[in-house]
Amino acid sequence: MKKVLLSTALLCSALIVFAQEEKKQEDYYELSLEDLMNIPINSASKKDETLFDAPLSSYTITKGEIEKSGATSIMEALRLAPGVIVREQTNGNYDIHIRGFDNLLGYSSQYSKSNLTTLVMINDRPVFNNNLGGTFWEALSIDVNDVERIEIVRGPSAPLFGPNAVTGVINIITKKFTEKTTVNASVQYGSPATLLANATVGSKVNEKVQIGASANYQKRERFDDLYYNQVTGVYGPTAATAQYPDQNIAMDKYGVNAFASYAASDKLSFDLTLGAQESQVQKAFIGTTSGSPLTTNITRSQSANLQAKIYGLNVRTSYLNGKDDLNFRSAPNRYNQQVVDFVAEYEVKVNDKINVVPGISYQYVNFGDADYLADGAVFLAGKDVTIKTSSAFIRTDIKATENWRILAAGRADKFSTPDDIYFAYEFATTYKINAKNLIRAAVTQSNSGSFIGNNFLDLNILVPNGAAPGITINYIRQGNNDMKLFTVNMTELGFRSQLTKSIQLDLDVFLQQAKNMNALIFRGPNGTFTGPYPNVIERFEDIDTKATQTGATLSLNWVPNEKIQFKPFATVQKTTLENAYTAFNLSASIEDRDHENTPSIYGGYYFNYKASNKININSSAYFFGSQRQYDVNDIDNNSEAGDIKGKLLLNLKINYALTSDFSVFVNARNLLNADSYEFYGADKTGGLYMAGLSFNMN
Repeated sequence: MKKVLLSTALLCSALIVFAQEEKKQEDYYELSLEDLMNIPINSASKKDETLFDAPLSSYTITKGEIEKSGATSIMEALRLAPGVIVREQTNGNYDIHIRGFDNLLGYSSQYSKSNLTTLVMINDRPVFNNNLGGTFWEALSIDVNDVERIEIVRGPSAPLFGPNAVTGVINIITKKFTEKTTVNASVQYGSPATLLANATVGSKVNEKVQIGASANYQKRERFDDLYYNQVTGVYGPTAATAQYPDQNIAMDKYGVNAFASYAASDKLSFDLTLGAQESQVQKAFIGTTSGSPLTTNITRSQSANLQAKIYGLNVRTSYLNGKDDLNFRSAPNRYNQQVVDFVAEYEVKVNDKINVVPGISYQYVNFGDADYLADGAVFLAGKDVTIKTSSAFIRTDIKATENWRILAAGRADKFSTPDDIYFAYEFATTYKINAKNLIRAAVTQSNSGSFIGNNFLDLNILVPNGAAPGITINYIRQGNNDMKLFTVNMTELGFRSQLTKSIQLDLDVFLQQAKNMNALIFRGPNGTFTGPYPNVIERFEDIDTKATQTGATLSLNWVPNEKIQFKPFATVQKTTLENAYTAFNLSASIEDRDHENTPSIYGGYYFNYKASNKININSSAYFFGSQRQYDVNDIDNNSEAGDIKGKLLLNLKINYALTSDFSVFVNARNLLNADSYEFYGADKTGGLYMAGLSFNMN
């Protein structure tokens, strides 16, 4: 806390100094019609282009849309994008999926409900969790004040970005400092007790050098004061008070960042980003020994990311050092981690129509829990374990004719564990029928990365046998170095049209198939003893479940004039399972069934109206259909916690500009207080009503 107070004080001091200079505010509300219609993206092909020309199903959320909408975090801002499922667990903590290829195994561990298969990046730096997969969003050091735009690519994208881009990519691009002085700051407070504050200062020192710094802080109270008990099947107070240092707190986090860039020329430049964060949240990830899905998670980390462009050679290298506590005061829970990531690629311009980009990458991941042996059981048996991944890739972009574009990419990843090579590929094409209509198609395959927990789990836990009082069982949980990696194949067709000067349409239809799943299989007593205790084994193993998903996403962008913008979107989809397990033990039966954990329809809209030079009104909405979430403790699939009703959330932000720099606003999230459950065993998430002050100066 001392760090965040110091950082905030320094930033506020800088704000006061810079505020003495009379500079015009960067006005997010003064975008031209052309800007509103021609949104940029890079992540769809790793080439700067507009969304209209992008070869894959993709979307960009701009900093202006985030600011106008009132989204209180990067996580919540993703509700502005089509094809993304965003469900709130506790105040400010979300589970986020692209197209909802989640919890495919149904009756499995709590963590598998979370999204483990989407690659999240900050400026192309992967920030996924190397323990079990997925993203710890609360562990990002940046916040909405740092964002220039968020780019989303729906569908497998490993050939462009590496393993874990299995169901898609979310790439968060941070701001550049292009003015002599940049100052952005915002603070808002509301009910339930929620304080959000952030600030950014930066400067274009000269034509070659930019520097900046930022800080952010969030403290959010829960919407609910109850915990779901998976043993009794009811919500109520918890007896496990030691595991919740503050039962009222949903999130308490801060992050600080520093940015520096040097551009000697168009062909020679360097960008350095440093970040540090600390967070404490309650969310549904591991589950507690008391039977509640909610745990207190604590993370601390520091990171550095260096990007360089050197005469056609693009290099990025990053380092992360951190500590995670996934279940406070309930061993096994803690580990230390180090991650080193390196990528180098070189662009070869064959001619005016053909570009080829070969490259290599290397990742080193080290986890260890020896420091925590004295505190109880540890999940790696006190060892340091490492996964190394070496990769080679190539992509090409061909302009076959004036209207026909072809993209192809391939990637080979050699993992140290499992000791195997995986291949990913992507073929995409676009054809401009005319200046206003474009069709596209893609065929892709991507695989996940290799994770520490799945490979190296080595855990012994003494558990009382509820069926036989007085008898204690030693549960042995084991990883498996030889499992196959989760893989998704996709076929996609799309159509974009400039229906009129002010209306754009984007439609995509997709077929996805998933294979190579694994689960922690209960193998029963093995006839051996640890001291006086009989041993029971659970082990990660491959299973032959397959999933097929079909669906379509439709989105519109209507900008009748520079005062109004309306962007509705919706996705419909269906997922079916083949050889789905009814439980994860040796005697379990298998069946083919519809997968009900993912909503079959979801979407929303973004509407902005600039009423005058001083008043801006923004309304946004997000909805999803009903779903049935499964759990390993809910074999009969009838628990209250798994019955997720359909939900519509309406948001409203009204901003009033006091001066060219200062604004006041009111911000209502879930305006109608639709206080229902959105995730298995989590809180009833209701309305958040806030008021605040912002300062923006360039």
